[in-house]
Amino acid sequence: MTDALGSRAVFAVLLPATNSMVEPDLASLRPPGVTFQTFRFPFPALPAEVETLAELMAPSLELCRVCEPDRVLLGYSPEYLDQPAAVTARLRQLLAERTGVPVTMAFEAVHEALRCLGAERLGVVTPFPEAADDRVRAWFTSQGFRIDRLVGLASAQKGKVYTARISASEIRAAFQAVDGPGIEALVQVGTNLICSPLVEQLEAELGKPVIAVNTATAWAALRQHGITDRLAGWGRLLSRH
Repeated sequence: MTDALGSRAVFAVLLPATNSMVEPDLASLRPPGVTFQTFRFPFPALPAEVETLAELMAPSLELCRVCEPDRVLLGYSPEYLDQPAAVTARLRQLLAERTGVPVTMAFEAVHEALRCLGAERLGVVTPFPEAADDRVRAWFTSQGFRIDRLVGLASAQKGKVYTARISASEIRAAFQAVDGPGIEALVQVGTNLICSPLVEQLEAELGKPVIAVNTATAWAALRQHGITDRLAGWGRLLSRH
């Protein structure tokens, strides 16, 4: 339900407790009359299966209903799990049933953005280890995309909040590494990486679209909700589409 500050839309955003990137990204790019209200769920370890993830989310979903949002956003990317199509269906069902409002999910938003841009051949940057990156490849392939190059920035020696500490310079280097002839768009997945503030400069330097998962999530939620504002400073997805 809209309110005095969110006169056009109030969006509830569901995040792992360890995620420190999505909230500032969304706060920085919000258009007038839209608010993003953050609700966090416990994240003691990387869930091995979707039902564990659903159990962790459930109490926070009950809380987010209290502010009567117009839409709920899942600012989390579980592409690392087996059978991502089934994971997608299960999480969408859970969010819709528990909140009773429309749902936007980060990992679907990236695909929607790529289709809008007409890009199929990709260079991808992830925060995941090699085994999880194989699942990312399979997920994109199942949706009609082709990953030509991929860089994973995971470190087995770091804790689960480590991805938020990866520097902008490391992200820039990773994008340069996954660029190449024939690649039509560059993509970052894993919502707890810094990327959204870098998109416009990366596009200028590399000469092709750059999709950061958090900007794609905001874009998809706004457009799905009928809000068509063009937002400068966040790359061509938000400024042109």
